[in-house]
Amino acid sequence: MSGLILTTNLLYFTFSDGQKRVYTNNDGVAEYGITEILAPSKVSYINLFINGIIQPQSNYKVEEDKLTLLTEDVPAEDVPITLQFILINK
Repeated sequence: MSGLILTTNLLYFTFSDGQKRVYTNNDGVAEYGITEILAPSKVSYINLFINGIIQPQSNYKVEEDKLTLLTEDVPAEDVPITLQFILINK
């Protein structure tokens, strides 16, 4: 097949509680979609959005079932946090 590359886009959604830096699958909000934090080895790309703004990779660490924010400040309470997982299907 020439041209298009088949991809899968999965999203993990949660909201900041204004205090913690570590989020797990248990913190996911099922009403918004996928609530699973995938292992980086299982995906092609990962993007983190806090309040809709993409974050540099130096601001976070992703492990299977775990997102850790590495910034000095944490997002304010109720700010949306979205992890995007892109899988490129060959």
